Amino acid sequence: MDYHEALKLAGGFLALLLFLPLIIEILKEDARGQSCATWFLWGVLDTVLTISVIAQHGNFWLPLGFAIGDVLLVLLLLAKGRFQWGKFESGILVLVLGCLAAWKMAGPRTATIAATLGICVAGLPGLLAMLKQPQRKVGNIWAAYALANVLSFLGGTAMTIQERFAPGVFALCSLAMFAASRARAPEDRQRTGSKG
Repeated sequence: MDYHEALKLAGGFLALLLFLPLIIEILKEDARGQSCATWFLWGVLDTVLTISVIAQHGNFWLPLGFAIGDVLLVLLLLAKGRFQWGKFESGILVLVLGCLAAWKMAGPRTATIAATLGICVAGLPGLLAMLKQPQRKVGNIWAAYALANVLSFLGGTAMTIQERFAPGVFALCSLAMFAASRARAPEDRQRTGSKG
């Protein structure tokens, strides 16, 4: 195994390993704030991404780690009876259907781009929630996700869509979540008179 493959594998394994704190939190807190439907749809997007990257003989360990983690969370949330469907889930369903249509019409490369961007768009409500209520502990997990993505990015053998697009974009999204976790909450800014 060369160092590129080792970095890819390390990134995927770390991504999967980082689901453990979330699983433990769900077991402790009875899944408050978690949506089985949302994780299911993210799992579909991660699976589309994984399969489309594999079809291009690319860097698939990272999205595979995410897809496996998503499935584990869905199973746990189903066991906890936490299935709900709302506007957010409907929006992600549109992204999933768009990714599948892109794959069918334009092939795996377009599906890779569409699924990657869909996953990031689906994470925007979480980013906004983090800005409103920063959580340093959760932010530390996002910093570790950024590391997993960087490892996978460095494991890529070329600057191509199938090797480095998803890990690069995911690293930026993870860093944004980490930065949001370190922001001051709006009520803290009002107390100090600061606008930003």
